[in-house]
Amino acid sequence: MSDTNSTTTSIEAQDMAHAIFSPAMTVPDAFIEALESGQEITAASKAMAAAIQDQEGLVALPDSMKVHDLEHAMPYRRHARGSMNTPFVDPFARYTTAHAEDGACVFINATDMQATAVLNLGTPDVPGHADNLAKLTPIKTAAYQALLTITRSAITQQQAAEFFEDWAGELEFYTDDAQVTPKQAVAAVRRITIEALAKVESEEQSLSATRSAFESVTASSKEPIPTRVYFACRPYADLQSRTFVLRLGVLTGEKTPRLMLRILKAEEHAEEMAEELCGLVRDAIDLATIPVLVGQYTKAQ
Repeated sequence: MSDTNSTTTSIEAQDMAHAIFSPAMTVPDAFIEALESGQEITAASKAMAAAIQDQEGLVALPDSMKVHDLEHAMPYRRHARGSMNTPFVDPFARYTTAHAEDGACVFINATDMQATAVLNLGTPDVPGHADNLAKLTPIKTAAYQALLTITRSAITQQQAAEFFEDWAGELEFYTDDAQVTPKQAVAAVRRITIEALAKVESEEQSLSATRSAFESVTASSKEPIPTRVYFACRPYADLQSRTFVLRLGVLTGEKTPRLMLRILKAEEHAEEMAEELCGLVRDAIDLATIPVLVGQYTKAQ
C-alpha cells in the first residue's frame, strides 16, 4: 500500500514540474476578442432583459454594440402598429371600431379637414405606443377643386368662359337686376369693352385758380355681364352639397381685361364643412367606447 502511494506522489510531482517548466500555450488574439465579445453580448442581453422585466426601459450599452430586432423572425408581432388611410368616413369608422384598444381616441383636425384615430393610445396608467393609426383624409371633388383653382387668382376672359362652359350645370348667373343664362354669361365674358373717359376741369377767379382731373374706366359688353355667380357642388364625397356665391369683377389695369372670381364668406364655408365632418365621424363611431375630440395629437419621442 505504501509503494502505491509513493508511486502516485512521484507522478504528481513529475506533472507539476512539467507544467512549470514547459513552454506556455499561445492563444490567438482573435480567439480572445471573440471570447470577450461573447461575454459582452451575454451581459448586454441580461441587462436588457432585466430592464424590460423591471419596466424601466433604460440600459447602458457600449457605443460599439448594435441591437438587432428579431421580430420579423417571430411567429407574431409584439403589438399591432401601422397606418390605415381612407378618404371615406364609413371605412374609417369600421376599421377604427374593429381595431381599437383600451384608451383609443379619435382626433379631428378641423383646419385641414382630417381625422386620426390613435388605436393604441392606452390610458394614463397603462400608456400605449401610439403607433397604430387610422387616418381619414377626405379628397376634394372635381367640382370643388375646379372652384378653388379658378378663384385662386385673376384669370383671362378665355379661362372664365371655359369654366362657365365646363360647369354650366352647377352654375347660375345674376346681374344686379335679373338672372342671366349660361350662354349669355359666356358671351359676355368673351367680349368685354373697356371705355376710358378723361375729364379736366379748370376754374379761375381773380384771387384763385382750381384745376382737377379724373379718369373714368367702364367695362361693358353686348351681353349683360353677371356680377354674382352661384356654384352648387358637393365639396367632399361624404359632405352635403352646398352653394358657393362668387363675386365677379373686371380688372382694367392691363392691356387686356382680366377677371376675378371671389368666394363670398369663404371662411364661413370652411367652418361649416369642418363641423359637418365632425358630426359625420361622431355619428359613425360609438362615442361610449371611443371618444372623438377636435384637435391634433402628436406623439412625443
